[in-house]
Amino acid sequence: MSTKAIYEATGKKLLNKYLCSTAAVCRCVSVDENTKWDELVANNRWLEKESLVAKPDQLIKRRGKLGLIKGDVNLQGAKDFILEKLGKEISIGHTTGKLKHFIIEPYVKHEDADEMYICIYSNRDGEMILFHHEGGIDIGDVDSKALTYTVIIDEPFDVNKMEQALLKNVPADRRSHLSAFITKLFEVYMELQFTYLEINPLVVTSKAIYILDLASRLDQTAEYLCASKWGKVAFPPPFGRDAYAEEAYIAELDAKSGASLKLTVLNPKGRVWTMVAGGGASVIYSDTICDMGFASELANYGEYSGAPSEQQTYEYAKTILSLMVKEKNPDGKTLIIGGGIANFTNVAAT
Repeated sequence: MSTKAIYEATGKKLLNKYLCSTAAVCRCVSVDENTKWDELVANNRWLEKESLVAKPDQLIKRRGKLGLIKGDVNLQGAKDFILEKLGKEISIGHTTGKLKHFIIEPYVKHEDADEMYICIYSNRDGEMILFHHEGGIDIGDVDSKALTYTVIIDEPFDVNKMEQALLKNVPADRRSHLSAFITKLFEVYMELQFTYLEINPLVVTSKAIYILDLASRLDQTAEYLCASKWGKVAFPPPFGRDAYAEEAYIAELDAKSGASLKLTVLNPKGRVWTMVAGGGASVIYSDTICDMGFASELANYGEYSGAPSEQQTYEYAKTILSLMVKEKNPDGKTLIIGGGIANFTNVAAT
């Protein structure tokens, strides 16, 4: 499984399409430096008529705590907030990056008591559903608070068991439509090959359900199954790490090949680079480099395996070398070439 995070806007558009009538429609638009505001508004007239929320959409957690959410504003207020933040460099913990991608959506007026929490994630045993009747910005330690319901692999989803496990603290006037929502959400989660889906807060009133903040991941290896359902999906890099054209090039080679070609740039100024044959070997090499005290100098993670052709291996090597020589370092650089031999790959030949 190759689990990849997606933009909040992408996740909401997928849920819009497949959740049907179990939740209110998640209207949203994405904004970046290339956005043409007049065109955006012309295609989404609700932006002019409703109170709005604007926030970065870059896989950043706890945006409310960080002061990165602007709520209950008109279109001009949302635009001013985005233009003020766009391109601005911020630090979150030890990570520093620029704000480049935002989402605007309708502001949902509600009470704190309406905020709940739900998360579905996959593990080796099946799917786990976590639910807490008190969600929102101050939820705290979810693992210790949340009620859980596990759907073991090859076992059916049981609505009655789910309700008994998760909804015991939910007011009676909200239990029925919340149960229908969770049931449908789980069905969509499985159908679209999500591996992680967290909604906090999930606003549940006596009449409707609203998805406010969403974080989700897809199993990228299921693209051949779900391409028509997903549509065009971008897998953005984590906050603080820019996407590189070289990574996209290797991903394109990988998609066209029966072999495996992977490349992630961790630190373009790093001194230690690797070109490793074998997925398992690549982990051991990287782990050993870090154990030897060079974690801050490790420049890339990647692997090539599955008997790539001579031309594919040449292109892979050329790409790593081109990245390696972009930045000069007075202490020099090291390229470690190695691999783990499996019975289907001749490392010497590749």
